[in-house]
Amino acid sequence: MAENKLELHVVTPDREFYSSMVDMIIFKSTEGDIGVYHNHTPIVTTIASGTAIIKEGDGQEKRAVLHNGFAEITEEMVTVLTDAAEWDYEIDVERAMAARERAEKRIEKLMHEEEVEAHAEAALARALARIELAQFHQTK
Repeated sequence: MAENKLELHVVTPDREFYSSMVDMIIFKSTEGDIGVYHNHTPIVTTIASGTAIIKEGDGQEKRAVLHNGFAEITEEMVTVLTDAAEWDYEIDVERAMAARERAEKRIEKLMHEEEVEAHAEAALARALARIELAQFHQTK
């Protein structure tokens, strides 16, 4: 194993999205943003929809959006199990904007139905995460 590198695996129900040795990963947990380097304290955490930054070394980094799931972190490895993952260039911004509008309308209409409201809020979080990452990609 390369010195001070971290083994990273990002897995969705459909595929192994990413697998490589990296310097660091930063992602959004339900408790806030978390950054993981080699020798991190082992934990398991819940992932919220948001941008993940994968620092591969030599100034190289990749960005993807992760949609909910779990991360198991050990001193030498991070395994991310997520509902879905997308690279910035895979995001259809118009589709994400339309999803945001639909979710916002559902939230307004169903403010008192807790289960449906939670579903709509999750859809809104996914759409906002996609839009944020796509806008970052467009400014590069």
